[in-house]
Amino acid sequence: MPVILFIIILIVIVNTPSYIRKHLTQEIAAESCNYRDNHQLSEWNPLSKIEWLRLYPLKKVLFGIFWLVCLYISVRGIFLTVNNPRKTFIFLTVIFCAITLFTARKVWRYIRLPYHCIPVLNHIQTKEEIKEALQGECFEEVPFQHHWLQKYFKVLLSQNWAIIDGYLISRKAVKKIYFLHEDPVVNYIQIKFVYFNGEEFCLPSEKFYTDEKRENEVSAFLHKISQEVIEKADEENLSRKKDKSVVYWNMNYKGKFRRTLWFIPVVIILCFLTPYFMGRFWFVYDIILVAVLIGQLWYTYNMKKVEEKIETGDYMICPNCKKPIYKDENSCPHCHFDVHSSFLR
Repeated sequence: MPVILFIIILIVIVNTPSYIRKHLTQEIAAESCNYRDNHQLSEWNPLSKIEWLRLYPLKKVLFGIFWLVCLYISVRGIFLTVNNPRKTFIFLTVIFCAITLFTARKVWRYIRLPYHCIPVLNHIQTKEEIKEALQGECFEEVPFQHHWLQKYFKVLLSQNWAIIDGYLISRKAVKKIYFLHEDPVVNYIQIKFVYFNGEEFCLPSEKFYTDEKRENEVSAFLHKISQEVIEKADEENLSRKKDKSVVYWNMNYKGKFRRTLWFIPVVIILCFLTPYFMGRFWFVYDIILVAVLIGQLWYTYNMKKVEEKIETGDYMICPNCKKPIYKDENSCPHCHFDVHSSFLR
C-alpha cells in the first residue's frame, strides 16, 4: 500500500505543472478575448498569471524555505558538534554548511529577479517597462493540426508577444530563431531565440522521432515571431556545446566524459565515508555509487566516439538504429537498413 501511494503521489507531482500550465494558458486566452470584446484591454495585464505558468512564485518560496532549513541545520549542527563531536554530526554539519554558503548568492538572486517567465529582458528592463510593454496586448491561442502540438504545445500570440511553453517572448526583441529538429547523435527538438543584444535563450529540448508535419507547423509559427528561422545547424550552432563549461549539460560528450572522470576520486572518498553514516547497509550504497559511475563513464565514452566520427565528415548516423556508418554505405551494417532510399523518400 505505501508503494502504491508513493507511485500515485509521484505521478501527481510530475503531471501537475503541465496540467496547471495548460489550463492557465487557456484561461489567459479566454480573459484576453473577454477584455478585448469589452474594450477594456488597457486595464488588463496578464503578467502575474504568466509568471505562474511555470510556477515561479512557488519555486521562489520553496527555494527560500530550502535555504533557511539548510541554515537552521548548519547552526544546529555546529552546537551539536561542539557538545558531542561524533563523526556523523561533523560530516552532516560540514555538508549543510557548504550547501548553505555556496547556494546563498544564487538563491538570493533567484528570489530577487523579477519575472522569470521573460527570458533575457527580465534583467534588462524594469518591472514598470515590462508591464507597460504588455499593456493592451490581446493573446490568442494558436491552432495546430498535429495531435501532439494540440495536446502539449500550448502557444499564445499577440501583436508584440508570444507565450511559448510558459515563457513570454518579445517578437520585437528576437533577431533570429534556430529551430533544430535533427541532431547527428540523437533526435531532438530545440528552439533557440537569438536577441538583438546577442543574448540567447533555449526552450527546454525534447527528444522525439522526426515528424515532418509537426516540424512544418512549428516552423510556420516561428516565422510569425521572426522572419529569420534557421532549421539547419551552421558552424555557430554546431559549436554551441564546448569541451569546457560550468554547466554539465552545456558540454559535448568529450567534456561530459572528462567531467565524469573527475568524479572518480569523489566516489572513492564517498565509498570510504558511507560506513560512518549509512549504517550496516553501507555496502549497498557503495555498489549503487560505483554502478552509476561506471554506467555514466561507459555511456559518455561511447557517445564521445560517435561525436568524433561525425566530426571527421566521413560518417553519418543511420536513421534507424542511430549508429555511425560510412557515408558511402548503401545499407547499415548494424541493422541492414536501406539508408539512401530513406532519404529519397
